[in-house]
Amino acid sequence: MQKLLFLLMPFFTLSAIGQAIPKEDTLTSKTTSEITVVAAKPFVQNLVDKTVLNISARPTLAGQNVLDILKSAPGVVVDPNENIQMGGKSGVTVMIDDRNTQLAAQDLAQLLKSIDADNIKEIEIISNPSARFDAAGNAGIINIKLKKSISNGLNGSVSGSYVQSTHARTSGTANMNLRKNNWNFFANGGVNKGYQITIANNERYNPSQNFIQKGLEGDSFNGANWRTGIDYTLNKKSTLGVLWMHNNRFTQMDNSNYTVVNTLAASDTNVLTRSIAPNATNRDNININYRLLTNKKSELNIDADFTSFKSTLNNAISTEILNQSNTKLSSSNIQNEASLNINIRSLKLDYLYRMNEHTKMEAGFKTIYANSNNQIKVQQFKNTSWLTDTGKTNQFNYDEFIQAGYLSFQTQFSKFTVQGGLRAEYSKVNGQSVDLKNQINNKPDTNYLNLFPTLFVQYQLSNNHQFGFSVSRRIDRPSYQDQNPFIYVLDAFNSEQGNPYLIPQLTNNLELNYTYKYAHSVKLKYAVTNQYIESITYQSGNQTILIPQNVGTRKVFNIGLSSAFSPAKWWDIYINAEPYFQQYETRLDGYGTKELVKQESWGFNGYLSNTIDLKKGWKAELSAWYNFQNTTTIYQSKPLGSINLGFSKKLLQQKATLKIGINDIFNTQQWEQTALTSNLNLHTYRKWESRSVSINFSYRFGNSKIKSARDRETGASDELGRIKSSN
Repeated sequence: MQKLLFLLMPFFTLSAIGQAIPKEDTLTSKTTSEITVVAAKPFVQNLVDKTVLNISARPTLAGQNVLDILKSAPGVVVDPNENIQMGGKSGVTVMIDDRNTQLAAQDLAQLLKSIDADNIKEIEIISNPSARFDAAGNAGIINIKLKKSISNGLNGSVSGSYVQSTHARTSGTANMNLRKNNWNFFANGGVNKGYQITIANNERYNPSQNFIQKGLEGDSFNGANWRTGIDYTLNKKSTLGVLWMHNNRFTQMDNSNYTVVNTLAASDTNVLTRSIAPNATNRDNININYRLLTNKKSELNIDADFTSFKSTLNNAISTEILNQSNTKLSSSNIQNEASLNINIRSLKLDYLYRMNEHTKMEAGFKTIYANSNNQIKVQQFKNTSWLTDTGKTNQFNYDEFIQAGYLSFQTQFSKFTVQGGLRAEYSKVNGQSVDLKNQINNKPDTNYLNLFPTLFVQYQLSNNHQFGFSVSRRIDRPSYQDQNPFIYVLDAFNSEQGNPYLIPQLTNNLELNYTYKYAHSVKLKYAVTNQYIESITYQSGNQTILIPQNVGTRKVFNIGLSSAFSPAKWWDIYINAEPYFQQYETRLDGYGTKELVKQESWGFNGYLSNTIDLKKGWKAELSAWYNFQNTTTIYQSKPLGSINLGFSKKLLQQKATLKIGINDIFNTQQWEQTALTSNLNLHTYRKWESRSVSINFSYRFGNSKIKSARDRETGASDELGRIKSSN
């Protein structure tokens, strides 16, 4: 039954959008015998270069956190694993007050849960960022603007969650703001702890050998993150602020798998592998900001950033080879010791000048220096001692300089708003790999200049009808770890390797959009990515090696449909449906494989939520999501989806909220993928603990008077997003 529901969901969502007609226009004037009242701001505003959610315009959001709100944001999908997507693409940059959160998916979710709706001024959804933002990323930006106290006092919130699947997970968050005269102190953070087991199976078929692998991955984790800062108002025109963001995570992976090797005209061999891999990461970012309002027409922002990321991994892999009777024939032991240190320094200056009420100009400059130091030591146990593997032990240093400048201009006339900009970025990179034989490999060693134009046009036909057009160029630089040439052994038959020859991928975007009554939108998007980066699986002998490469070109045509409406006063519905067509031209070159693969297919992302007011403070939510990526480079995936049910109750004079949820009711979240080339036929299956029951309690305290926070952006937002959560 559940499979039928998932197969029909794309048609349900498209049909529902077509029938979504609101009973009331929030912008229509309501006339009485004495006065006319017009809503100041709708919940959703489509501006020339972004979509803005005005949180105060929807009182029903009270008690929710940022992650809850994003689940119903136009064009945004949050799956039950709390991964955020925009336009069917992952890798969304999430910012708070224009500062990159720089967190991995799990830690980012905990941070967003710690921020209550009552502390949010607005949320900006930017699918095509303007020239003011870093040119990196093609999935888009979500910028969360916070509020601060208008008078002296303290306010904040605390919450705790317990999730029970096969195993348990717990988390706790806190958020507070204290204002005293010219001083304003703010802090929020969270901790989490849990354990889960993932089924990880692989089947690989060759002409002479087949490998049938059954595995279990045990993941024991705990982590913490916080952001804290102080703003001091020097005078009526200037403000000085300091911000510290930190997160740490420890993961103890204990993986075991059993592989049956079927060899033509020979007896089967059984291989038992166990991998124990403790991994610790620590990340710190300090931002110093100075803001000067020279007059009512101009504004200057200066940011200095200092970022440090450290990661350590000590992985022990033991392998036993058995015959058909499970008698041990041989064994081996490998030890991988890896460390990673990344340091980023940046300075950024932004200047805004308002020429008149309808026209403004922005300009800015940024300089960044990043250094990455990677070391790996590989040892094998032979006879009675550990011996260093000189072929795999290595040290890799990577330096990157980026200089960027931009100019942007925006004006309004008649019913049109036009914004155009140009950003220039010059990059110089050098990577040096040194092995135990003192052999030096200087790759990459290059520099390049790129120009990134942007153009946005909006036509306001009336309050009910808006049309928009945008064109932009974006860049995605490879992560620092992906350029590391180390070979990392996963088990007896699988390994990963970095690629120092990676170059950035470039994407050209074109978008047309239409919005009706600020609640229903249609977007047509077309994007072409050249030098597309993809991690490709190759076969070398009886091994598979996963390596990131610039494989070719990706073209995606996307249709984005979203609608929010209320069939009744007690019933709210939000629908987001995104069918898309994708084409890939992939050039494979590595480990004996050299071929050109061309593939195309339709895909679909959908999200549907129903919120029902049950009276007496109770609410219920029934939601579902569906993801069918279909065929990409060499991979073909099966559909993935989930149906979820939740209840919430207001308590303690509306200051507390109790939430109970059942996620993935039918336990349908299972990932299946096939990788197929001229010499590889690999089928992968993964099933994690997705079905769960959760309970959450949150409490708000303190002064409820609020005002807009000052906006500032750190200078290293682009580079922070290129740090992966682990080696």
